[in-house]
Amino acid sequence: IREKAAEKVYSEIGRLRRKDGSSPMVAVAGCVAQAEGAEISRRAPEVDIVVGPQAYHKLPDMVSAVARGERVVDLDLPGLDKFASLPKRRKTGPTAFLTVQEGCDKFCTYCVVPYTRGTEISRPFAELIDEARALVDAGAKEITLLGQNVNAWEADGQDLGALICALDQIDGLHRIR
Repeated sequence: IREKAAEKVYSEIGRLRRKDGSSPMVAVAGCVAQAEGAEISRRAPEVDIVVGPQAYHKLPDMVSAVARGERVVDLDLPGLDKFASLPKRRKTGPTAFLTVQEGCDKFCTYCVVPYTRGTEISRPFAELIDEARALVDAGAKEITLLGQNVNAWEADGQDLGALICALDQIDGLHRIR
């Protein structure tokens, strides 16, 4: 996250002010929100919700809290809670995405991922196989594995090679990326 990205967020927040003096519900979400944290509330008091990338699944509750007059800041970096909380995909096209891992342990000098997405966390093997089967059952022919560092995926005594071999056994799945 560059300084310019954060400044763009503050600029866009300023553009949301209405001429009649009222303001819409404003949420700042993602890596900039995680990096800037409480500074957003200080610099832009019109922001109602500040939420990092690991708490998106809590947005409905956050919106309800704002409707009750509360301001919400959620910058926790929990484990894998959000995957169980997200709604299951009911329809898909010929391609689908499967998040296998998040975060990074490398702490490169130029990168904010460990600070904004947390350290490396791999989703459980069986959970990934079940989700991949559901995606194929819903019509996916190709699945792209996602993560900040997919090559680092490792769970339940299995590595990425074992995961790919297991995915390859799913009938109807023709391509793994």
